[in-house]
Amino acid sequence: MKQVRLDGKVAIVTGGATGIGLGIVRALAERGAKLVVNGNYRESGIGPEAEVAQQIRDRGGEAIGVNGAVHHEGTAEKIARAAIEAFGAIDILVNNAGVGVRGRGNPLPCPADAAVQEQIDVHCYGAMNMAAVVWPHMKAGGGGAIINVGSIASIGLQPMVPSHGWQAAYPLAKASLFALTRQMAGAGMPNNIKVNLVLPRAVTPLKRRNLAGSKLLEWQADRLQIEPLAYSVVWMAHPDFPLSGQFFSSAGGLVARVAIAECPGYFNPKLTPEDLRDNFDQVTGVVDADGYLSGFYELLDQDTEHQHLVKLYEEYEKTQLPE
Repeated sequence: MKQVRLDGKVAIVTGGATGIGLGIVRALAERGAKLVVNGNYRESGIGPEAEVAQQIRDRGGEAIGVNGAVHHEGTAEKIARAAIEAFGAIDILVNNAGVGVRGRGNPLPCPADAAVQEQIDVHCYGAMNMAAVVWPHMKAGGGGAIINVGSIASIGLQPMVPSHGWQAAYPLAKASLFALTRQMAGAGMPNNIKVNLVLPRAVTPLKRRNLAGSKLLEWQADRLQIEPLAYSVVWMAHPDFPLSGQFFSSAGGLVARVAIAECPGYFNPKLTPEDLRDNFDQVTGVVDADGYLSGFYELLDQDTEHQHLVKLYEEYEKTQLPE
């Protein structure tokens, strides 16, 4: 079986010095990529990324470390500049840098405070900053791959401790990556820049601290290792990866495409509240006992829904024509 290799490809992994990012760094290096490892910000200007890069070099790979917070002014440019100076190209960007839920996070209802802003700055603005600086280099090189690392918490993060409440900031910030991924993928099509989103689940040092002593951690620690997740990212980063603008969950060896779907719904251009009430089962669609949808279609973009609406109006207008 032909191995998936990234020999000669230059990959930047933000937040690549620990946790999921570190796993991705090691997997990419194992498959031949040259790594630019971005680590968490330190006042000294040197963080764990230097040690990670050295470990890769000790194993015969090529890697450098660049410290800095991706949402801070000038950091993205510094990372891209270091990549070009060291390796002459940028082929892969993994936007992994993030900030976990701190303590009790931002339970709803909550104001849009500094903690909320930090989540948006790191996850959304940080990814945008990095994409902007690597884009010209990928374009010049004939294409590239950008993998945004989101979170399945985007679709709902229930409090594991009831008193901690339903969270606002972290899911909100991570959810922004759905839209960013889809729009960047569209922008990248003319230049063969593929952009996808991975929604990971794995046991990280942060999760070990947050769930210490719990049965949940005990179960996840045995089953949700980082390595299978990291290998899924390797394939998404490969030039032969066939898709762009898609979302994939990856956890413990299960990789599945996540789609936004809409059922045919109920249509009446003269809709009233009573009419909607009496036909609401058509609005919700059919979901069986196992949670599988029936009769839904994938909603890829605004035009997908518009085309469906146009068809319904055309059919309706035919019924209104005088005989």
